[in-house]
Amino acid sequence: MPEYVLGIDFGEKRIGLAVGQTMTCQAQALTTLINDGSFWQQLQNIINEWHISSLVFGLPLDASGQEQEITRRVKNFARKASQNTALSVTFVDERYTSYEAERTFQQSRAAGLTKAKQKSQLDAMAAQIILQSWFDQQHNT
Repeated sequence: MPEYVLGIDFGEKRIGLAVGQTMTCQAQALTTLINDGSFWQQLQNIINEWHISSLVFGLPLDASGQEQEITRRVKNFARKASQNTALSVTFVDERYTSYEAERTFQQSRAAGLTKAKQKSQLDAMAAQIILQSWFDQQHNT
């Protein structure tokens, strides 16, 4: 039976989400939620709707692979997410996902598939790249 996994791109203001199925190993951008008081209820609604079995967080490291202050915030947030949802959490290196999301967005815009640049779309795309990276790692191991 396939399971659904939620990819998460944490941000202080916005949190990008993507969903993917373990059978197809394909991630798709889902939405971006505002990181405010309503976030946890919205997250739980998405988890229930998609029957999410686990969470994959992007782990921001510096160029040399070392942790930084935002890395600690992501880990703390992931710990809270695991406690609030009772789901397991996995991390994947997200060093270049924002750049890749920006590049993908620009290509989509140039092709006329996307209109105005919206930061929320970039956050969801970054979450998609994070989750797809995790699927690819799972497939290659």
